[in-house]
Amino acid sequence: MRFKTVMACSMLVAVIGLLAGCHTAAQMANCPGANVLANTARLTAFKKGMDNDPSAEMYTVEVTGVKAVCDFDKYEGTTDNDVQITFRATRPPSGDQVNYTVPYYLATLLDGTQVLNKQILATSFTFGPGESVATFTADVPSTVIHLANGKKPYEYGLLVGIQLTREEYDYANHHGRTAP
Repeated sequence: MRFKTVMACSMLVAVIGLLAGCHTAAQMANCPGANVLANTARLTAFKKGMDNDPSAEMYTVEVTGVKAVCDFDKYEGTTDNDVQITFRATRPPSGDQVNYTVPYYLATLLDGTQVLNKQILATSFTFGPGESVATFTADVPSTVIHLANGKKPYEYGLLVGIQLTREEYDYANHHGRTAP
């Protein structure tokens, strides 16, 4: 009787795990790591023609986190990664509702140094009337990595950040939280 109960519980756990997309620590060890590149994690947007003028700041947005889950297919030699990026935007007090779009990237790396692929994407967000803070996410489903012969999934990585122009990058590094 006890054996039947254990088997039934094991089967139930297996079915629930499959339905929920459960990822154990061992399964996650077969996934590429996901990180935010600190010096591209922040963007300050200014009114047109008034770059670098603090009185013309429209908003600041930063990447606050990234989560990734993957399915590893050892027979095909691939990982299929779903990535969720979390952002936080702030603006000076204003009564108006306004929508903005922020460009961001998702890069695939090998051994932490070699960029294999870079996707430039965008997500929109809204400040409601009177709101000065907006938190939002962007989902990037099904980013497939084809593993090179002899390479393991953990030798690959996913890197995210905001797609900055040279001027935005320079401003962020001189005035952002990563500045000396």
